Amino acid sequence: MIQKVLAPSDGSEESEKALPLAEQIARANDAELVLVCVIDNPGFPARPGATDEAIEKEAAAHMAETEARIRAGGTRVRAILERGPAAAMLLDREAAEAPDLVVMATHGRSGLARFALGSVTDRMVREGSAPVLIVRRSTPASTRLENALVMLDGSGFGEGALALARSLAGAPLRAVTLFRAVADPRDRSAAQTYLDGAAGSLKGSGVETRTAIDVGDPRFVTERAAKGHDLVILATHGRGGFDRWRHGSVADYIVRQLEQPVLLVRARDDRVS
Repeated sequence: MIQKVLAPSDGSEESEKALPLAEQIARANDAELVLVCVIDNPGFPARPGATDEAIEKEAAAHMAETEARIRAGGTRVRAILERGPAAAMLLDREAAEAPDLVVMATHGRSGLARFALGSVTDRMVREGSAPVLIVRRSTPASTRLENALVMLDGSGFGEGALALARSLAGAPLRAVTLFRAVADPRDRSAAQTYLDGAAGSLKGSGVETRTAIDVGDPRFVTERAAKGHDLVILATHGRGGFDRWRHGSVADYIVRQLEQPVLLVRARDDRVS
């Protein structure tokens, strides 16, 4: 069950593309939405040469306005303003709040917290404890979050994605496709048996469940499978399956290439130094 959603924002259009999805998930689960704005370096939408005090005042005003708008829509919300290194401050805030989900964009305005894949977002996935729903800066803003593709690799690690799909079933997900990529066509039968078992765990959740298998490199076949879905859910590491979160890995490739938001569930014992 999702009880608290953490949503970093820096006031830029790019970072706030993730907010509608964070609002939707929080509202569907009657969860609290915690907005966090981190002032990292001078450069918040303030006039050139503005003092630190003016930058912080403008950031606070923006957060108060956003908080009021979201509350008016019926979502429980709380806004927090932090100052310091973006990744460190967000990780500290995540540890303090213990959210069930983090929803963030991959890039924000240069000057405040720059949420760039490979820096802040990467550290939230590597070092944080909560799943991270990532919205690319180039993705058109959307509020649709009904149909998810859940990537499974047959391992216990990968099934963390299935557990999260169960948590979101009906709130707001309406349909889920359980997907597995295999390297050899002869593995299709075993993969189907595995997916049928996984689908059984979603019975009674109120979500329509389908299964799909494709043969080939999981990075490329997932691009095909993701078409028509609003969200892709996967674990960042699976034993004998998905690589660790690093440049060139399956998870990294999918986040960079897919237009859809990607929800990464980090394996608990997959500590990466």
